[in-house]
Amino acid sequence: MIKINKDELLIGLIGDTHVPSRASKIPSNIIEDFKNKNIDYLFHLGDFTNYKVYKNLQETFGKDKVIGVLGNMDNHKLKEILPERLEFNLYGHKIFMTHGMGGPNIIIKRLNKRFNLSKYDIIIFGHVHRPYNERWRDGRLYLSPGTPTDKHFTDINSYGYMKISKEEIEPEIIYL
Repeated sequence: MIKINKDELLIGLIGDTHVPSRASKIPSNIIEDFKNKNIDYLFHLGDFTNYKVYKNLQETFGKDKVIGVLGNMDNHKLKEILPERLEFNLYGHKIFMTHGMGGPNIIIKRLNKRFNLSKYDIIIFGHVHRPYNERWRDGRLYLSPGTPTDKHFTDINSYGYMKISKEEIEPEIIYL
């Protein structure tokens, strides 16, 4: 799935894009920022909403570079190809990636109850439209890029990055 061929990776983080239901497209300044920073991978945390959004991201960044999970608002075609969750290792860090479920105040509790996250170092999720960068809560990093396109459940739009190596994990939220 993810190839590690250098000392660190820069991963772009985005989710809850809701195109075209709540926005006509992912803002071009975000796509350009990802390109300018030469991201190694793009993680999408679900709610693409439309298959074309997924395909356009693959065309822009490369088919093997876009890693996505299924959101609760994703269409039938996405349901056929995207997993509900992903579990993998990067540089020895155990990572869990899912869209999520529940409101902003209970999502972490719900994720822990449903998936028993105690064995993971990094939990990356979407759904709540709010950015999270809670470093080492319960010994883990809980990370969500928020939404770049929708004001439902949030006052501010955002996306993010995660620089990861064997020695460190550097998450960053970019506010729009």
